[in-house]
Amino acid sequence: MSEKNDLGIWIKLSEHDLYKMFREMRYDDEMFKKFQKKRIYKGIASLFVGIMLSLFNPVLILLGVAISIYQWWSDYRKVKSFYNNFLFKKQLAFSKFGRMLIPYLLQTNATLYNVLNRMLLRIEEGHVKQCLEALIIEMNDYPNSEVPFKKFAIEASGTDNSILFMTTLYDYQQHSFDPSVINELGKMASEELFNGVDEIIDFKLRKFNMFPTKLTMISLLIVAGYMGAVFINLFQSITL
Repeated sequence: MSEKNDLGIWIKLSEHDLYKMFREMRYDDEMFKKFQKKRIYKGIASLFVGIMLSLFNPVLILLGVAISIYQWWSDYRKVKSFYNNFLFKKQLAFSKFGRMLIPYLLQTNATLYNVLNRMLLRIEEGHVKQCLEALIIEMNDYPNSEVPFKKFAIEASGTDNSILFMTTLYDYQQHSFDPSVINELGKMASEELFNGVDEIIDFKLRKFNMFPTKLTMISLLIVAGYMGAVFINLFQSITL
């Protein structure tokens, strides 16, 4: 990927966190440029429609401007929503990983390195598995370093709890070998997983609760369109 400064105008035209979201979701710079170009083309098309409509009524150019602004904002909100969903799934996958890890560590003569290698065969293909593969490689390269554990926590989840989980796991490997530490990590992983399930339930309930509101808003749009048409017709009758 090219550096952020090489993107020039595309960064300047974007919202403050848009590029960061693209990078975290592992989209390259070309995808970011393509997204920004598409937003600009859509905005220009809306403005062009507004200009054409202004030939019949100059006020209608404002409609084109409004649609252009709305499309620009709507595209950003879609990315933001997709990004939040990405973060949630990533954190949920990390919580599942943590909970699966604990029973293996509690087995007799289990070592963290061997357990992590066994986890590669258990967890599903995806982002967490890729991060785990990188962690195992870096554990070989830097056997006494805490950095690979922190890096894994940040890339696989990014939460403070995940960093605490992995640094505690590193301390357990290096110093304590106390089973009570693993039991505490198990409780932490379970709480994170249950919190994720609760968030899924809340999200689905919110979508269901908003359904009547959306139906009402659609009805209001129809009424507003009818009232707008009546007003324009009345205004044209008066002016003529």
